[in-house]
Amino acid sequence: MRLLAALFVLLAVASCQVAPVRTAAPVGELVLPTTVPNGKVEVIVKSTYAVGEAIRATIRLIPTKGSLRGPIDPYIQASGFHGTATVKHLSVDPISVSAGAGEAVVLWDLRDDGGKAVGSDDYSLVFSVVDDSGRSTSVGATLQVR
Repeated sequence: MRLLAALFVLLAVASCQVAPVRTAAPVGELVLPTTVPNGKVEVIVKSTYAVGEAIRATIRLIPTKGSLRGPIDPYIQASGFHGTATVKHLSVDPISVSAGAGEAVVLWDLRDDGGKAVGSDDYSLVFSVVDDSGRSTSVGATLQVR
């Protein structure tokens, strides 16, 4: 009888326990696509960056016909109540892709053109890509620094 009572108590306690609530894992990387006249450009960034952490963005050029060249003249800008302002001009060697896909990496050390560290804010990575017909398309991606 005692064994049966102990088993009953154990079952009662086990049935009262609440299963842990599972939340979705944070998104690590975002793929931000932009359609261009002869294909697609994808910008791969992290969902957020920590203040002081260098930013690395991957630019993927995917022409469906002809070729694409980029990123051309990449820069970081900030937007606010007073309009937009260029924060940093970036130096990147553009790539040309005529079949398949090609990738270029853009790095930003979270410093402005004067060398001063920037703080927590939303910034935009902006650059151009050019197709083999000479058409230029501006591409942008938001970088959240927290």
